[in-house]
Parts: sequence; C-alpha cells; structure tokens
Amino acid sequence: MVMTTTRLAFGPWEPDAALLDGRQAPEARNVVPGRRGYRPLHGLSPQVYPALDSQVRAGFSLKGTDGSLLTLAATDSAIYALENGVWTSRYSGSAASPTRAFAEYGPAVYALFGTQLLKSAVTTGNAEPFAPVEGAPAAEVLGVIRDFVVLGRLSQSLNGIRWSGLDRPDEWPEPGSNDAQYIQSDMQIFPSGGRVQAIVGGVGGVDGLIFLERAIQRATYVGSPYIFQFDVVDRAGGCLAPASPVVCGNVCLYLAEDGWRMTDGASVKSIGVERVDDWFFQHCATDRTGEVRGVHDPENRIALWTFPSDAAPAGVCDRILLYNYAADRWSWGEIATETVFPDYTRGLTLEELDAFGPLDSLPFASLDVAALQNGRQTLSAFNAGHQLAGFNGDTLEAVIDTAEQGGSRMMVHGLRPLVDSGAAQALPVFRNRQMDARRFGVCTKQQRDGVCCQHLSTVYLAARVNIPAGEPWSHAVGVEALTEPEGGL
Repeated sequence: MVMTTTRLAFGPWEPDAALLDGRQAPEARNVVPGRRGYRPLHGLSPQVYPALDSQVRAGFSLKGTDGSLLTLAATDSAIYALENGVWTSRYSGSAASPTRAFAEYGPAVYALFGTQLLKSAVTTGNAEPFAPVEGAPAAEVLGVIRDFVVLGRLSQSLNGIRWSGLDRPDEWPEPGSNDAQYIQSDMQIFPSGGRVQAIVGGVGGVDGLIFLERAIQRATYVGSPYIFQFDVVDRAGGCLAPASPVVCGNVCLYLAEDGWRMTDGASVKSIGVERVDDWFFQHCATDRTGEVRGVHDPENRIALWTFPSDAAPAGVCDRILLYNYAADRWSWGEIATETVFPDYTRGLTLEELDAFGPLDSLPFASLDVAALQNGRQTLSAFNAGHQLAGFNGDTLEAVIDTAEQGGSRMMVHGLRPLVDSGAAQALPVFRNRQMDARRFGVCTKQQRDGVCCQHLSTVYLAARVNIPAGEPWSHAVGVEALTEPEGGL
C-alpha cells in the first residue's frame, strides 16, 4: 500500500449543522475566525490602573480632537473618570434601574444613570462632574441620531422615544409646544412592536434605527414639521438583548428572539440559522439573555458579543461569541468580563511601566508592541475583579476541529497540524458509519517532522488540534492526514 497525504481543512464553525457529510468545524474554541482558518484569541491583560470597588456596568472611551483620551466607568453607585492614572469619581448616586449607558455629543459626554440623563463637559482628557440635564425625560435607552440626542423606553411610554432640539442636546421642551417645534424637538410612540430596546445611528446611509422587542423602525430626518419619518424595517421580529446591536460599516448585527440577524436598514437576514443560533441559546443562561453585550473590534474586523453561561457568577459574562462579518464565519471563546467596550490604546509612561516590575517581567515581547502605542483603536473590558483590561494577554488554549472526510476504510498513521507553532498537538476524530457517534483518539505531540503519530483504522476521519495556552502562533488552516487505504469494510 502507498502512503497518501490528505488535506483536512478547518471549515467554518457551525455547531448546529448536521455532521452527516459535513464540511464544517464542529469546534472552534478560543480562536478568531478568518477567511482561511483561524487566528489566536488573546486573554485579558489587566492594565496598571487600580481596580474599582464594585461591578462595572458600562465603560466608555473617547478621543478628543487634541488627541487626549478619556475613559469612563459606571458602577451601581458612581461614574468614574480615569485621569492621570487614577479613577476619580465624577458622579455618585443610586438608581432603581440598572441601566448605565454613555454617548458622545460635541465636547460633552451624556450618560444614563438609571433613568436620569446626565452630562459632563470634557476638556483635554478630563471630565467635569456629571449633572442632570434639565427637562430631559426619564428613560432607559440612549442614542444619537444625526444632530439629536435621543432617549427611548420612556418611563411614561415604554414604547416611545423622544429627542432633543436640533444640535441642542441640552434643550428638551414639552413635546408639541411652540418651543419644541422651533428647535425640532418631539417624540414618537410606536403603536406596535413592544418596548424600545436600542437606538442606533449611522448604519450605512440610514439616519437611525429604533429596535423594539418585536419590530425595527427606520428613522429618516425630513425636517419640520414632522422632523423624522419612521418606516418599518421588520414588523415580525425585533431585538432581544438591548446591548446586542453592533454597527459594522453598512450593517448592524443584533440578537433577535430566534437568533442572530443582520440589517442594513432596508432589509433583514439571518446570519445564524442552522449555524450557531441553537448552540447559542443552549449555552447562554436562559434568564440572562438581556445581559448580552456586543461591540465592534476594528483591529480584527469582527463583531464580538459577551454572554453568561449557567455557571457565570452574577454580573459576569464568561463566554464570548465572535463573527467575522467579511468572511461570514463564527467562533467562540472563554473569557470572563463585566463589560466590554471600544477603547484606545494608551502609551504608558516609564513610571507606569514600573508597576510591572523589572524590564524582564514586562508582559510584552517588545516595547514597540501595539499595546503600548497611544490612540490606536482597540477593545477593552473590565474583568471579574473590576479592573480595566485589554485583550492583549497570553493566547488562550485553542481547540479546532477539521471537516470530516472518508468513505473508504483507511489506516491512519499520523496527523500534521498546519499551524505555525511546534507546540500544536493533534488527535483523530473518527467513526466507521455516518450514523455513529464521533470517537476521539489520543492527543499526541509533534515529532521532528511535525507529525503527531497515530495508529488506527477507520472509515471517516477528522482531526482536532489543541494549541496550549500561552504559546505564540498566528495562523491555523488545517491538518495533513497521513493514511493508506485498507481492503474490506
């Protein structure tokens, strides 16, 4: 018999799809999906700043026109600003509603603390104390559409929205009054669709989208006297998790009652049906779907959502779901966060680097790494210890399956991981009939020729690759299986 080399590719991760004659990867854990294969997912690396004293419900960063950076964090009892390496309280209070949200407008930051709208003026990376915006209605959803600050899920109308004056975010006259008409401030009650869940501005050429529980409305600015024209985008399905919408260029991705969807403001399509929808609802805590939070990762060009499993502590999401919207591929990971948000990298001073100890103990391979560059777009999170952290820690333990091939009996002699790491290990996943459950062989290390030696007879073969945590690598595309045909069945 002649030894043959068979290429087993890392297919798209689609755990809901049937394994019968499948071309998907049944497992893709702690990796980032790419157009061809997968890249490593890095864990959280706590930054040098002190931890806050309680759960962080929302984080927010902005970059001023002068290049200065400001980061805000909202807990149950306060709003903090990171200034000169120290968390400084900029508001303290209590609220029955757990809502905490931020939005930038001009030289100011607006925040929802419970149902109260607050404002802080920002100059050169410093925030003034937050103060209530006079006349603003009590609400639980905050957004910006064109030149209006918009509030939704009003305490007086859960299915309504109300917006400020045109380029006058601090002016909220009584809707319908002469003052309101003059500055184009008004409100809208949606007769169907349930409560307002999210307000999103700037999706492609669309002025704004209003996500309801069971509908989506498109908002188009038309000026006086109507100000906005509202058109139904989806009258059958809305948004399940208020913090799930993520704008990625010309589209917005979000979690609906029946799974993951995408809209460009004109139409809606499913991106998770028979792929990841069932898996997600099986792994997300049933009573905590409202905690799902989405964010756009510009560095990796993916949308990322954190969510809690049944084992997650209160206030912590211990899983993440990743979607490469350019390649239309998914993966997932295990990272514990309290909240995740878009951020900017901060160049550390020599004094701040001292917090890591001697130079030999720095968690960076070089002082030129991107993590130390100032002002570059990135992601940050608050970990379970209430500490600000970046996604630039060690690589997590990666587990990736290949698609299955076969149909004729073969003897498997070895598996060669197509991964740029000598630490990658492999094991066979095999079965004799499509109706059989998959069986897992022994995981072995690479020999000098890169082959993980095996010895088994099977009809259908796939491979699983394990890459240990902390190992540097950049690409994983598949496995080469060394086999020879066998006679008989």
